[in-house]
Amino acid sequence: MTNDWHLTERQQARAARSRAILKERQVPMWGDETRSLVVEDDEEIRPQLPAEVAKRILVLWAVVLRAEGVDRVVCSAVLDTHEIWESATASELEFLRAENVDAEKAPQFVWRLEALWILLWALGFLKEVPWPSGMCDVPKIADIVNSREMDRTFVSNAQLIPLASIVNQQDLSMKIHWAIRDAFINQEGIPEDLDWRGQERTPVEQCPVVGVVEQRHHALNWILNFMNPTDWDAVDTPT
Repeated sequence: MTNDWHLTERQQARAARSRAILKERQVPMWGDETRSLVVEDDEEIRPQLPAEVAKRILVLWAVVLRAEGVDRVVCSAVLDTHEIWESATASELEFLRAENVDAEKAPQFVWRLEALWILLWALGFLKEVPWPSGMCDVPKIADIVNSREMDRTFVSNAQLIPLASIVNQQDLSMKIHWAIRDAFINQEGIPEDLDWRGQERTPVEQCPVVGVVEQRHHALNWILNFMNPTDWDAVDTPT
């Protein structure tokens, strides 16, 4: 959060872009044209290396498969093939190595599919990030990752899309996340498709797309090394 005279031209343009998108759907926003929640300027960002993003995709995919009940030997083979066990967090390692799937933890790992969607987009495997009005296309994710989970060149060949595109999405996701949290704090309902032009409202804690936005924001902040997290589990998503 900062005043407009502290912003670079890129930050001002990015904030204006996000506000225009949100205004179309009448999404509540903090501030106005002269004050806005903003993300870091492009020149201040040192994103994850493309290879690290590819490794994270593979780790999340193995964890999601395990959460869905796939045999742990099959899931472990993904990490073995690419020799990326060191890329998994402590909580992921515990989950993957457990003899039985932890039923309580499994749902939170399945939610990582929404983060996977963003990571695949950041490597150019998806053309765009649609408005978070529903869940990601799981069969599409499976098609992309299944054909690459045993491809040893997947990590070395990874390339990020232009940084500005990723930062644009980070700024927009952060502002959407703010609207959700503001509604929760003020005990107001939100539309299930996050389009405030409609009349129907659902309690924040009962709206599935809240998880979509949370996972997107998490993935984008990780890609862009927001606040330099020590690992995936340490990523913060302040608004």
